[in-house]
Amino acid sequence: MSSLAHSNAPAPQRARQGAPWASVPWEGALAIALMLAAWEWASRHSTLMFFPSLAQIWETAGEQLSSPEGWSSIVTTYGRIWAYLLVSFLASSLLGAAVAGNVHVERFLVPLVELKQGIPSLCWVLFAILWFQDTETRIAFVVVTSALPAFFYQARDALRGIPRDWVDLVQSMRPTVWQKVRILWWPAVLPSLLTVWRINIGNATRVTIMAELLGGMTGIGHQLRVSQEMFRMDQTIVWTAVLVLFVILSNQVLSGFERHFLSYRGQDGVRGDV
Repeated sequence: MSSLAHSNAPAPQRARQGAPWASVPWEGALAIALMLAAWEWASRHSTLMFFPSLAQIWETAGEQLSSPEGWSSIVTTYGRIWAYLLVSFLASSLLGAAVAGNVHVERFLVPLVELKQGIPSLCWVLFAILWFQDTETRIAFVVVTSALPAFFYQARDALRGIPRDWVDLVQSMRPTVWQKVRILWWPAVLPSLLTVWRINIGNATRVTIMAELLGGMTGIGHQLRVSQEMFRMDQTIVWTAVLVLFVILSNQVLSGFERHFLSYRGQDGVRGDV
């Protein structure tokens, strides 16, 4: 019976199971190949300072990534983004939970969060430079404050979105606080929190680089400022690619959490097989 069920599986699914490379979308690979071909064409018909060749970019990448200073910059920036995002996530989730459970706390905090949303990230960078002398404190302040509204609203709305019937059912079993968190709150808010993590990874990367670029002496932002001062477009492309790689790897980590904790959900939702 199991062999019959396996033979009746759709052909695209059998292909994905049999060939690991089949999971790579050919449309995305084609888009990247066309982009690289256009860049190489531009490097041959323009000034190399503006469009360095792919060979030169590859050589520069080997030089930058083989040096201890280059790896130190990568580890510093990657660590800052994840550490300060985690701090912002914990603080914002606690505030969102407090707002979801008490209307007076909501009336007190929501105007402050809305006020914070109206201030651009660049202003927060300038505030941090003026308020704090330590570079690490500046970057931590900017990342935590920039990511706070998204985490806050997602936590609040996810808790409010729990059906009342579920709440009454769990309450009828006289659960402890930990049991309520594990059985009711955590499964309800996890999908929304994973979504907002994906959003804030990109936002925190941009804000961290901006803070390092303007007021930092370490990290990838500092390397980008050095590249700009030396008019080295090839180095700028290399460090930009390193940041793109960070976002891709971070999304893969979040996808792993999603597959582990949300395995009960379907893969495609309302979309049919093509």
